[in-house]
Formats: sequence, structure tokens, C-alpha cells
Amino acid sequence: MKRLCHIYFLLTALLTLAGCAQETDYPFLEPESVSQYPIKWSINSINTRALVNNDLLKSECTPVEDGSNESVGVWGQYTKTINGQQTTIEEFVATPLTYGSDEFDSNIYSHWDYPGEARYWMNNAVYEFRACYPQKLMTSLMTQMDATIFQGGPINTLVLQEDILLAATQIDTKSANLAAPVKLNMQHAFAAIKFKVKAVKGFVPADNEGITSCWLQNKNNNTNLFSPSGYLVHSGYSIPEITWYPYESSTAPMYLWKHEGVGFYRENTLYTPNYGLTGEEFTHNDGWILIVPQTVKSGTLQFCYTLRNAGNQIFSVEIPNITYEEGVKYTYMLEISGSEAKLNLTITPWNYIESSYDITM
Repeated sequence: MKRLCHIYFLLTALLTLAGCAQETDYPFLEPESVSQYPIKWSINSINTRALVNNDLLKSECTPVEDGSNESVGVWGQYTKTINGQQTTIEEFVATPLTYGSDEFDSNIYSHWDYPGEARYWMNNAVYEFRACYPQKLMTSLMTQMDATIFQGGPINTLVLQEDILLAATQIDTKSANLAAPVKLNMQHAFAAIKFKVKAVKGFVPADNEGITSCWLQNKNNNTNLFSPSGYLVHSGYSIPEITWYPYESSTAPMYLWKHEGVGFYRENTLYTPNYGLTGEEFTHNDGWILIVPQTVKSGTLQFCYTLRNAGNQIFSVEIPNITYEEGVKYTYMLEISGSEAKLNLTITPWNYIESSYDITM
């Protein structure tokens, strides 16, 4: 009987020691602290910055059966200390944000949503977000897309005339109001230019006179000329930065446009259908041409055009030195006086409520 007792106590001791060894090999993992607040999304139409308005954005991002709708692409990650080590976890990876308004739902933050279950803020973490619109277009253009940076190219505006919007922000959950949505103020990746035409006061154009074609053209093949394409990098958080690296300049005509003849007896906009006249229009963006932001030196870039009554003769006017910046619109007024013309420039930011939007997450 004593022998059996000794064996029992021996087995008990061995099991106890084995349990202690197991605790040493597999230490207790500290659970992540999750807040009670889900990450919500909304849209803000007060400070607006896009060529399309809010209603159009909602329409484009409303899901349809054939999947042809657009969405806002979201990348997000958070970094926090877990078991004494800095750890970064991806939370959103090319996640589409779509619009699904419910007229009986009073919660405005539920109109913009992402697929799957709600994701909650982690306590004591720093989040990084980056977003783009339209997602389908951006994912095909970028070589790298994550919560820290977007980069890719070359992007050619001779074939791409669609507004690209980008945003980024950083949120520290130790100090942020987690019950509120995170605002991502969308930025334009492009600059925009528009050419308008009118006759100089006192000049009476001949009957049926009008501009039948126009385009931009570099005067020579030197370096640092205007380029219709470029590589894009989007980085930063406190002040998100869009950086363009122009690529491949040439003397070939750019943004070539043809028409039956736009008269300049009154102020008219080129690159539009122009009062129902038939012809080839370059852009549908209310006459705006989206271009790669860059600096143009005097004597390098010119605006060329032809007139109905002048046959094949080409007229040109020089584009003065200027730096085109993203999110800024440049309107050139071409004042015609016979075969001579001069350019007047108006510069305005993209900040009109009726023609743009901000996205808030």
C-alpha cells in the first residue's frame, strides 16, 4: 500500500513539473483591447473638390447587379504594442466603399459601407488610412497600393480623362473620438485646363468664321518639355502629398480636337459639344482637360488652332511660363483678332460645391 502511495505522489509531482514547463514554453498571450466603436463612414458635401457632384458620386458607387458600379478603394492598417513588440496589422486591403442609402434609415453613417462584418477600433493603436476613387481605375494604374503609399505609372492623360481622387490620414485611438467617422479629404491627382475663345472687342469676324481644330504642342524636342504622362506617388498623412514625375515629351500634337467651326463672336468653350454642333469632342468634363501637374517654361509649349476661312493654315500662341498644380483649374481665354490672338489666364481652386465632393470615412 505504501508503495502505491509513493508511486501516486511521484506521478503527481511529475505532472506538476510538466505543467510548469508547458507554461514556460507557451507564455500567456495578452489579448488585444477592442473598443466598443465600429469604424464608420460618411460623406461630406460642404467642402467639395471634384469634377463630379455628390449625387453623381452616390449614383456611381451604388451597387448594381452586373457589378459595373464604382467604389472608393480603402487601405488601412494599425500599429500597436503587443507583448512588448510593435506590431502592424492590416485592417482594410483594397476594400470597396459603396453607397447604399436607405430612406428609412436615420443613421447617415450607414449609407456608406464596406462588405463583411463591422470592424471595431483597437484601443491604444495608431491607424493609417489611404483611399482612392475610382478604385477599379486606380488598382489598374498603380504598381504599389497600401495604407502607407500609392505609386505607379506612367499614367497617360491622352487616353485617360477621368478624375482621380486620393486621400490619406492618420488616427491615434488614444486621443481620437472613436464615435465619429474618420474624415478623408479627397485631393485631385490632376490639374485641369480649359480653353475658351472670343473676338477682341471691336473686331467683327467674317461670316461663318470659327475654330475648326485645336491642340497643344511642344515647339522642340528638348528635355523638360510639357508631358501628357507621368509617374504618380501619393504619400504622407498630416499633409498628404501628391508627387508627379513627368514622362516622355514629344512634339506630337496633344489633346487634338476637331469641330465644324466654333465661332468667336461671343465667349465660347472649346473641347465641348458646343451648342449641339457635330464634331469630335476631346472631353466630357465640362470642357476641362485633365493634365499631369508640372512646370511649363516659356517658349516651349504652344496652343495651335485652325480657322474655317484660312484653309490648312495653322495659327499658334505661346503658353507663358507656369506651374500647373493638382487640384487647381486654369482657364485660358483666347482673344481672336483676325489671324492674331492672345491668351488671358484665370486660376481657381477646385472648390465649388456644385461641381465637386469630399469623401469622409
